[in-house]
Amino acid sequence: MESTVADAAAPPVAAPSILERWAPAAGSLFAALFVAAVIIGAAGLDAGDKLPEITENFASEDYQSTAGFVFILILLSAVCFLWFLADLTATMRSFSQGMLASLVPIAGAVFITAVVAAAAALLAPLQIIGHSALEGADPKTAATAYVVLAEISLGLFGLAGIAGALLMSAAATTAYRGGLQPRWGVVLVVVGAVIVALGSWMFVLPILLVVLWVVVASVRRTIFYRRGVLNPLR
Repeated sequence: MESTVADAAAPPVAAPSILERWAPAAGSLFAALFVAAVIIGAAGLDAGDKLPEITENFASEDYQSTAGFVFILILLSAVCFLWFLADLTATMRSFSQGMLASLVPIAGAVFITAVVAAAAALLAPLQIIGHSALEGADPKTAATAYVVLAEISLGLFGLAGIAGALLMSAAATTAYRGGLQPRWGVVLVVVGAVIVALGSWMFVLPILLVVLWVVVASVRRTIFYRRGVLNPLR
């Protein structure tokens, strides 16, 4: 009788939704979209080093349309990253309720926010020329704004680098304590995190180490789910 009552009182366990099942793979999708944005931006948005050259580029319609497409890719990659981050956070909190597990969602949110803000700062002058009531604005004015906003963007990428480094380190350490990460893997991630934190203030490329880490984490988590080592958490 007691067993029957207990069984009746137990809440039913809902099956994971499609979003929950595919959340680990969202990290790989984030990386694909982000790298595509970087490649297209590097190939089609080389503004130049001198103001006259930047002004000439900013007057081009092709240049303006490329900027809009790149920013759309960045926004889509941000959505995929948040999708992946939600799943990662759930796993980290199942291992620990400590400081490092709590740091994962905060660092991840700051990272992707800073990346999107940095991209917006770089692309904003083009949008000023090509849209709204300011359409037809002086390209030289927009080019001048670009020079200023580029410096702001580099600062935001530096912030993204620090946040990404904290995300990598905190997640790797928590996963190690939960038995999912070997010790050498934690050391490798921490070394990469230091490179990102220091290098992203001078160059944008170290940010790609964070993207690489997301790909590896995404693939490993997808494999763990398929093997039943992890379960989608709600």
